[in-house]
Amino acid sequence: IPPSLAAVGATALMAGWLTIAGYIPIPVSVVVVAVCGWLWFGKLHQRPAHEILPALVVWWWRRLRSRNRWYRPVALVTDGQQPAALPAMLAGLELFEIDVAWLTPGSDVAIGVVRDRQAGSLTAVLKVCGDGQFGLVDPATQDMRIDEWGAAIAGFAREHSPVTRVTFHDWTSPVPIRNTVAQLEAQWADEAEHPARADYLQLLRDTSASVVDHEVLIEVTVDLHRVTKSRGESTLSCGLRVVAEQARLFAGRLNAAGLRVEAVLSAHDLVTATRVRSDPSVVEQLATLSSSLAAATGASAPAFGPMYVDDQLSSVSVDSAQHRSWWFARWPRREVAASWLDSLMFESGCTRSLTTVFEPVAPSRSDSDVDRERTQREANIETRRRKGFIVRRADEKAVTEVESREVELSCGYVECLYTGLLTLTAATIGQLDVQAADLEQAAANVGIELQPLWGRQGDGWVASLPLGRTLARRIGER
Repeated sequence: IPPSLAAVGATALMAGWLTIAGYIPIPVSVVVVAVCGWLWFGKLHQRPAHEILPALVVWWWRRLRSRNRWYRPVALVTDGQQPAALPAMLAGLELFEIDVAWLTPGSDVAIGVVRDRQAGSLTAVLKVCGDGQFGLVDPATQDMRIDEWGAAIAGFAREHSPVTRVTFHDWTSPVPIRNTVAQLEAQWADEAEHPARADYLQLLRDTSASVVDHEVLIEVTVDLHRVTKSRGESTLSCGLRVVAEQARLFAGRLNAAGLRVEAVLSAHDLVTATRVRSDPSVVEQLATLSSSLAAATGASAPAFGPMYVDDQLSSVSVDSAQHRSWWFARWPRREVAASWLDSLMFESGCTRSLTTVFEPVAPSRSDSDVDRERTQREANIETRRRKGFIVRRADEKAVTEVESREVELSCGYVECLYTGLLTLTAATIGQLDVQAADLEQAAANVGIELQPLWGRQGDGWVASLPLGRTLARRIGER
């Protein structure tokens, strides 16, 4: 039972008990029970009222106290280094940098690690790309590649694994075609001129004014409560060592699965990625900053947090950008092909981040969950038959699905809890509304029901950033 639903039931029972004991009058108890009944069975914004109402109450309380709008304080006179000012949804995040020797043989390379003090976790971020052939191979080969990628995640689903979460961020944004042409020209600068190459570059210039740029980042999150430290070693230093080692092992499995790990993001890369996703208009500004006088003095890293955040009910403003986030309330109910997300992933003309959160489940927990769920569902069917109620097809299908899970677990497969999030970014609210309608339609075409994160748009924006913070545990799991 969800905690919010349990709280509603407990309130109704308490009101009834207080009425019987004579502490409150009957009319008050009737009103309380009626409100609890609406919270239990009613819906608000097409979602159960007991789920969405707490978030709305918190949002309205913050609005009444003028806490939903944040500006970064700027000190005119400073004495020494000032701590970074962050909005409430980024509070508790710290950025570290450690050196590892496995990225480049013979030399140490610095990688960035994000510490979340609220969750007690550390996160490293890998930049990954494919070979560009997935859409060209036959469906059987696509299924085989998906299975290999799943096996890379399955390596974390073991007893006492320190890794609690693996998060995929697929960020897309339209970029001018001249940027792509410039990258290709730089890549081919050392090669001999060829007429076919020149014709290809000219074809790119003539075909379109912009192309859609994809960037995939994968987070590996380690729970500090699960690491085993040596004598005399601090929890933080042990966690940094463990998250670097888990990133190395995961990178090896991804490379073996046909993906290519281009880099593990440094602290500067993490800050840049966060700023660009928060406000895509700063791309040219960051490029100018990296080549300016500030770069020569070592001060080219942009500020970690934004300058301005306004958390509204259905969107959030971050600097000059508008963001709106949804969560996947329903996934396809039938079997789908490996390329079933293509129409959503390649929706052109908008800047969006598709986030998929996987939480590996230990085999012992999977076995106990399956046993408990099968017992509950079979007992429910037996009770309905004994009392003469109709047994729905949905109940029988649920039992069949649990039996299939049990067979898969006995064959050696592992389970992951998963949640999908989608964040759309636009320059104005008008553009955001138009593109949101197109994006919701594209999701419906592939069998996904999107539900806005009412009152939690700021948290949804943070969940789309490569910072190791998520909403998965609070909006749905499996």
